[in-house]
Amino acid sequence: MVFEDLKDVLHFAIRKEQDARDLYLMFKDMVKDPGAKTLLQELADQELGHRHMLEKALKEGKVEGIVGKQPVKDLHLSDVFVAEPLGPQSSPQEVMIFAMKNESASYNLYKTMAENYSGTPLEPTFSQLAQEELHHKETLERQYEEHFMKWM
Repeated sequence: MVFEDLKDVLHFAIRKEQDARDLYLMFKDMVKDPGAKTLLQELADQELGHRHMLEKALKEGKVEGIVGKQPVKDLHLSDVFVAEPLGPQSSPQEVMIFAMKNESASYNLYKTMAENYSGTPLEPTFSQLAQEELHHKETLERQYEEHFMKWM
C-alpha cells in the first residue's frame, strides 16, 4: 500500500483509530467481566481522543506539499492482528494481553510515521501519538504485572 500524499496517511490513521475504538466497544459488549468492560471502555475513549487529534491536524495543518523521507509502503498492518481474538468468555487477563498488543502495534505505526515525516509540521502529532500509545501500553503492562503476575 502506497499513499499518494500526507492527507492519505492522515485519513488512514483516522480510520485506524476509529477501527480500534469500534473494536474495543464491540469486545466490551461481548465480555461479561465488569473489570474487562471498564478497561475496554477506557481504551475506546482514548482511541476517540487520538482520532480527534488527527482530525484536528488534518483540518488545521497545511499538509499540501509535505512529503516523507520515503514513500510509505509497509505500515505493518499485519502486526496489528492478534492471534487470540476476544470473545464472550474472555477474561480480564486476555483482554489486557489483546490491548497491550494493539497498543504496541499502534506505537510502532506512529513511530514509523514520525520518523518518515520528521522535520515536517506533522512530526509532532505523530510523535505525540506514538508516545501516548507507548504510555497506554506501559500502563497496561503495569496493571497486568500487578494483577496477573503476582503469583508467578
